[in-house]
Amino acid sequence: MRPAKPLPLTCSLALAGLLWLGLPAAAAAAPATAATSAQAGASAVEVTSVEGITEYRLPNGLRIVLAPDAAKPTTTVNMTYLVGSRHENYGETGMAHLLEHLLFKGTPALPGKSIPTEFARRGMSSNGTTAQDRTNYFETFTASDDNLDWALRMEADRMVNSVISRADLDSEMTVVRNEMEMGENSPGRMLIQQMMAASFRWHNYGKAPIGARSDVEQVGIDNLRAFYRRYYQPDNAVLVVAGKFDMAWTLARIERYFGPIARPARVLPPEHTMEPPQEGAKELVVMRPGDSGLVAAQYHVSAGAHPDTTALAMLTIILGDTPGGRLYKALVEQKKATSVGTSFSAMKDPGTLLFMAETSKDQPMSAARAGLITQVEGFAQAPVTPDELERARVRMRNAYEHYMNDPGALGIALSEAIAKGDWRLFLIARDRIETVTLEDVQRVALNYFQTSNRTVGLFMPQDKPPRAQIPATPDVAAQVSGYQGKPALAAVPAFDPSPANIEAHTRRQTLANGMQLALLPKPTRGGVVNGTLIVRMGDVESLQGLTTVGGLTASMLKRGAGSMDRLQLADRIEALRARVMVSGGSERVTVGFETRREQLPELLALVRDILRTPTFPQAEFDTLRSTTIADIESVRRQPGVMASDALGRHGDPYPVGDPRHAPTFDESIAALKAATLEQVRDFHARFYGMGNAQLSLVGDFDADAATAQAGELFGDWRAQQPFARVDRPFVPITAADFTLATPGKANAVYVAAEPIDLTSDAPDYALMLIANRVFGGGSLRSRLADRLRQKEGLSYGASSWMNVGALDRAGRFGLQAQYAPQNLKRLQRAVAEELERFVRDGISAPELSEAVSGILQEGMVGRSSDGALAGALANQLYLGRTMAYTEELEARLRAATPEAVNATIRKYVRPAGLSQVYAGDFAAAPTPDGTAAGEAPAARP
Repeated sequence: MRPAKPLPLTCSLALAGLLWLGLPAAAAAAPATAATSAQAGASAVEVTSVEGITEYRLPNGLRIVLAPDAAKPTTTVNMTYLVGSRHENYGETGMAHLLEHLLFKGTPALPGKSIPTEFARRGMSSNGTTAQDRTNYFETFTASDDNLDWALRMEADRMVNSVISRADLDSEMTVVRNEMEMGENSPGRMLIQQMMAASFRWHNYGKAPIGARSDVEQVGIDNLRAFYRRYYQPDNAVLVVAGKFDMAWTLARIERYFGPIARPARVLPPEHTMEPPQEGAKELVVMRPGDSGLVAAQYHVSAGAHPDTTALAMLTIILGDTPGGRLYKALVEQKKATSVGTSFSAMKDPGTLLFMAETSKDQPMSAARAGLITQVEGFAQAPVTPDELERARVRMRNAYEHYMNDPGALGIALSEAIAKGDWRLFLIARDRIETVTLEDVQRVALNYFQTSNRTVGLFMPQDKPPRAQIPATPDVAAQVSGYQGKPALAAVPAFDPSPANIEAHTRRQTLANGMQLALLPKPTRGGVVNGTLIVRMGDVESLQGLTTVGGLTASMLKRGAGSMDRLQLADRIEALRARVMVSGGSERVTVGFETRREQLPELLALVRDILRTPTFPQAEFDTLRSTTIADIESVRRQPGVMASDALGRHGDPYPVGDPRHAPTFDESIAALKAATLEQVRDFHARFYGMGNAQLSLVGDFDADAATAQAGELFGDWRAQQPFARVDRPFVPITAADFTLATPGKANAVYVAAEPIDLTSDAPDYALMLIANRVFGGGSLRSRLADRLRQKEGLSYGASSWMNVGALDRAGRFGLQAQYAPQNLKRLQRAVAEELERFVRDGISAPELSEAVSGILQEGMVGRSSDGALAGALANQLYLGRTMAYTEELEARLRAATPEAVNATIRKYVRPAGLSQVYAGDFAAAPTPDGTAAGEAPAARP
């Protein structure tokens, strides 16, 4: 395997090793006529001249680079179009390459085989190549005015007059398919293609210029013509003439043939997609027939114009040279590989650098893989030596001297520089060879050759590799034609979800042990029944130090119960066509469930087993504890989690161990590590019971049968430990601002809250519901969303919230938004201005009407969900409420006036009382209070 330089998709060269492979495409032509326009006779303007190479520009945008050199009696004409596979859209892959083929098929002035015929007659060496960034066409020929005149006329003609016919496309398709198949026979090419696809998530560099077979075979001729008209225009092209020619005469001919071509009215779309940094090592395996294995490691590198490119090119020699490179010495000489090579894709945008080793059948790929990665990523342990640097410098200096001494090669090399941005980059890169230092090369190696930036590819030869057979997309129209389906489900009578109607159909009662029932039988589609069972336990003294143990107990309930283990329990739930959700902690456990009328008795019995006879397997406990700790560790550095945690802990008056205490991440992890299965078993035995439980059922069921069964299943079960609600009184909190550093997180989070002394049965509650909805509780339609999202585009999600209990007075009003860290000041200003306006001006009558309507309709939707209604009925039992509470709340909402709402806003919303948290990566942006990131400032007055 030779060290390989990446080549574009060509149509004449047949190369070995890692080079792109291609097929002959075409060869010659007859004289052509340029397109005509009002610009005939347009003059070229000199732009710059460097080392005898001069750039001109025509009014239509065509750039002209003339590089005269009479040392050899040959001339090269190279036309580069700044279009390649990176410009192809979905379903259009391979289009740039197809056009390259079709531009040899002729124009009205050069029909049929005229172009290849003329190439042959004039002895011209011609070709076309397609790459990611550009397509180029070039001819090298014996220097003469006649040959040059024809070449220029032909290139001007096919720039805008190529026929691009359906017939030519069909005839060329066989050639293109054959080119594809040749590439598919190359293990190296297939491996590189798949590694590029794995390396680039967003940028089109991940798509090979050859395109997808399905796209190429089904390309529309109109799409191809549109692609041609968009990109094959003078303002998107650079013409290079190199070798022996007369400057003035040639420039006049260029003006004559290209000048009349009109500058297009269209504007090319901007190119802004940039590949983000790779966030970890990737690996892929390709299995195809073959004799040798391949191991490759590919790394994202800088764009071709970047100064690092010269150092990277030197590293390809230091590592990949044969026989002096590190890879050859470590792998080939040590019999771990048969050959090594490199492929450097230095492109307009950041590209890739690949190192590859080939192994024989008796050489283990694992040894080659380990050795290759050790050498490429081992510069920290084995820095670049002065001898290695000078050897690479000499090699590169000689290569550039070859280009400068060969006009034909120089013309092609300038095309590659043009694709990177400007032909002068070729000379700048040559100059950098002399100034690159040992420190530069070492720095570049350490920066790019990192594990997190690596994609490993393995080609494993197999004579008959396994292949999943993916069937073609079926004909959907044929499948659905005449389909009748099963008999329609029986119609279900409508049920009015108004509070009065729900109350009229709800039956409530209390069992002997104190358990409360709320039963709402009603017709449902499919006989569905929803239920909620809430178990309440403990008091503030008995629950001291048991918050974590209580949470683990609740999480263990479905991991084995009765005679069933976790899997058997899950299977049993499925067999009952049911869903069972268990959640809770040390103060309460909630079981939400859904099943069908026929399975309800069995499911209730299963719920009893889950709650009353859990088996608490040691292995499940160990797994639960370790995964819970891992979950905390995985999110503790997320901006949203950190911000919410800081806000929740600020002003917490309760000591560690109190069930109301807001623990730190470390406290939570320490408590989990200290918890034991014996503590979980003891907690269940002491605190679980049905004396303070509420069960609600909503749906298609027999109320009498359900009541009787509830008594049988739960009526004799009381907890050992008495229950008393853990009170959460109103606690004033001094306002403060916090800035939390979250390095590497692109998104920042803002959260803020202030305490409000309010319960949900107070008259002010309905008014605060309206106020919150207007300010930020109305999803995309609210004061906060209108300002931060619709108007300023600062936040994907910005809202306010209100958390008010029925019995506890520790209510809160808060805000939240996501934003980019650099927009911090804009977000602060917008939030402050909207809060000030909200308190000062209040809400308007239209806003009041819209908010009340939205709240009422959302309430109706919520009551239409049987699962949500079951939860509401269960909570009403505990609170001693009925649906009359809902009716009264809705009446208060309807009776609200702007004046009453505005007075309530001024009573509870105090901008100066908000505690605010800003979590994000503010390393390059100012913090909101002038403190260092991660520092908590003093409390605000």
